[in-house]
Amino acid sequence: MQQTGQVAVVTKNRYGYGMKLEGNDSWFNSKFDPNCKKGDTVSFDDKDKQYIDGLKVTGSAPASSGAGPAESGGYDKRQTSIVRQNAVTNANSYLALVGHKKATVEELIAVAQQIELYTLGNPLAEPEVPVSDEDKEQAEALKALSDGNA
Repeated sequence: MQQTGQVAVVTKNRYGYGMKLEGNDSWFNSKFDPNCKKGDTVSFDDKDKQYIDGLKVTGSAPASSGAGPAESGGYDKRQTSIVRQNAVTNANSYLALVGHKKATVEELIAVAQQIELYTLGNPLAEPEVPVSDEDKEQAEALKALSDGNA
């Protein structure tokens, strides 16, 4: 029997794939990925046995307006959490390396945010960590060398 409707759920299990349409309590099964997503309008023959045969996507799901990976730079919460944990670990190592052994949590987070921004491909802002006069002089000397002004 021909089935047409909007996809409510697509799942993968050990037997293949399952799909449910909006307003229909039946599950339709396939050994192969049906290549559709929630919200797509589809048409297929269920062979009177709830199997997906000849599936055609006749309409795409509307774009999501909720906050998601696209609004968070393309990263989901799990990926962002991993990057953030890595940034805190590296910030702690960096502060120890430069001899700032009594850094406050705020200083650690400021450095971690810089590392996180860099890792996610965003431009670096000015660091919020207090820098010693000696470090400032070294940074200025390095900048002058890289600019060819030394």
